[in-house]
Amino acid sequence: MASDWPNDSDSVLRGLWGNLVAAREAGGGGAANMWQALQSGAQAWAAGVLSVTSVEPPTEAEIALQAQQLIGNVTVQDMNKYVQLAGQYLGAKANLAAQGLDEQILGTSIFTPPWSTTAFNNAVPDRYRIRVLRDITVAGFTQINRQEWATYELAGPLTTASDALDYANNLFSAADYNSRASINSVLDYSVEQV
Repeated sequence: MASDWPNDSDSVLRGLWGNLVAAREAGGGGAANMWQALQSGAQAWAAGVLSVTSVEPPTEAEIALQAQQLIGNVTVQDMNKYVQLAGQYLGAKANLAAQGLDEQILGTSIFTPPWSTTAFNNAVPDRYRIRVLRDITVAGFTQINRQEWATYELAGPLTTASDALDYANNLFSAADYNSRASINSVLDYSVEQV
């Protein structure tokens, strides 16, 4: 069956999920803040798509039209649902950060989105992923310090945050494309049920 995107507001809002979480974290869940984040995310998406698919650089009017077409079917109810989900994500992330690194990860520290394929399905085992923000140094002709997010599916049982971070850091170090990168520190992390 063909997708109904962008008429499917869930698909659109999931695509702009990062914008919504960042806005909720920075400015709260107020309507003006969240709608502005949605509009900004749609504008950035439209500018990116049009810059790749257009023969000429896109105009502001073309970008605005494309952004409006993307989010035109999003309702207030849809936004309320995703603002609440962003709050749940941030709450679970805060709970995880408040736990000690060597304590068992609790259910209240795991974000379980409605799009999870293992949380509500008794036929498959639960699976989790960890999202990690690291400060890294990349060595080349010069050394470059930067911060970057990465996401890893966790293998085996979910134990402590320390174990999950060690697993993610080992995967980072083992990847060929990170052969010249070193981890300076882990700045932030969250766990989500896949």
